[in-house]
Amino acid sequence: MGEETASPLTPEETAPDGTPPDPAVQIARLRVFGRRALVIALLLLVAAGGVFAGLIVYEHPARALLRDGVHVSGKVLWFDDLRGAQAIRVSYDVGGEPSYATIPVTSGRRYIVGGTLTVIYDPANPSRARTILEDRLDGRVSGLFWILGLFVLTFAGVSLVASVRWRRRHRAVLRTGWRPAVATVSPDYPVRRGRHLPDILVEYRDGSRAELRASMSCHGSTYLWHRPRRPAWVGGSGRDMVVLFSRGDRRRPYAVPAFDRKPGLDLG
Repeated sequence: MGEETASPLTPEETAPDGTPPDPAVQIARLRVFGRRALVIALLLLVAAGGVFAGLIVYEHPARALLRDGVHVSGKVLWFDDLRGAQAIRVSYDVGGEPSYATIPVTSGRRYIVGGTLTVIYDPANPSRARTILEDRLDGRVSGLFWILGLFVLTFAGVSLVASVRWRRRHRAVLRTGWRPAVATVSPDYPVRRGRHLPDILVEYRDGSRAELRASMSCHGSTYLWHRPRRPAWVGGSGRDMVVLFSRGDRRRPYAVPAFDRKPGLDLG
């Protein structure tokens, strides 16, 4: 950036007192961002509840059969482990009559033909059977439920944190107002270990400077790097700052959350 001073903002980009167009509206938008993140978090929590409810529904029949089924002694007729999906064929007695079932092997246990084991069958449908170890459930399906549920819960947590952070930024900017400046986005290139989000180098109209760093957010700043010294307004302080970038047209300014890499400057 060198030692040059910040170029003045044009009349189209700022009000006569140096504030952005509709400064109160721009501050109110920060509160909207927080509420939106909260709504997304709640929706994701509902979705996560649905995923884990689906897991319970998937596993319930096997658990109910273990709990309520009839336990009898059975015999292993054959054990097939040559087709990728292992299975055993078992015989067992139902009311004095022989019955048979093929049960997928998911425990990893190897069975001996002719060996005995406990078979649990549904009295309403004797051909529906399992053993104590083999529950007829596909572990990949259960794992998929868990992965999806934890994935959704993680994003719900991220959204909750984002909601809290936007509320804090709203209060901070409400206290300080907006300060006109020019800002240059400096992405962390090239990719390397310890890579961080873009730095935002700010020059205020009075010649002072601030070294900010973009916070993790869907309001990213990387795509703004191609235009240095972009007209902007900065609000908040410390860990709760917002850089409001002018887009040079009739669209609303673009808000990027950031924090001061060298805290100590209070705009209030």
